[in-house]
Amino acid sequence: MKKIVSTLLLCCALTGAYAQMKLNVVQAGIGFGNSLDYASGAKGMPTLNFTYERMLPFKAGPGTFGAGITASYRKVTWESTYLDYEDVETRAKWKHSNAIVALRGAYHLNSDVIKIENLDLYGAAQLGARFWSSKYTASGDYGEGLKNSKETDVHFGLVAGARYFFTPNFGVYSEVGYDVTWIKIGIAGRF
Repeated sequence: MKKIVSTLLLCCALTGAYAQMKLNVVQAGIGFGNSLDYASGAKGMPTLNFTYERMLPFKAGPGTFGAGITASYRKVTWESTYLDYEDVETRAKWKHSNAIVALRGAYHLNSDVIKIENLDLYGAAQLGARFWSSKYTASGDYGEGLKNSKETDVHFGLVAGARYFFTPNFGVYSEVGYDVTWIKIGIAGRF
């Protein structure tokens, strides 16, 4: 009977300590470095990124796990005027958007390993869907042309990141890895 009562008390104490932790993290930021930037003169907004993560009570080695969802979006345009082989002027405009929505699992190192208070280092894997959309229009002496395409692909991505919390609830983050961009920075909230 003592073992059962002791086990129940220990479970209640651990559950209470777990409930006091701030388990939810929300990140919002912008990203840079995109494969769509290859076109000379391409213009567009930076990638918008949103991530929600819930810390899980599972430990493995020197760290813990988190699970959540992430979403990113970017749109770029490019315009040009060129002469064809018969010196006929043609104007072209290209619009491309790229978005992902993915489930995300992360592994976070404990502060005992890092030895820097309020710093959270992690690696994450993402699995979800990528949505592509392209629109190409051309006009000139040969007439007008229009080409639209939309695709949905499977997305898999790996990222490494760091969060630093200035207060228990507010911090900043940075990630390196590919989903829509190579580098992301922004703010993080914990509740």
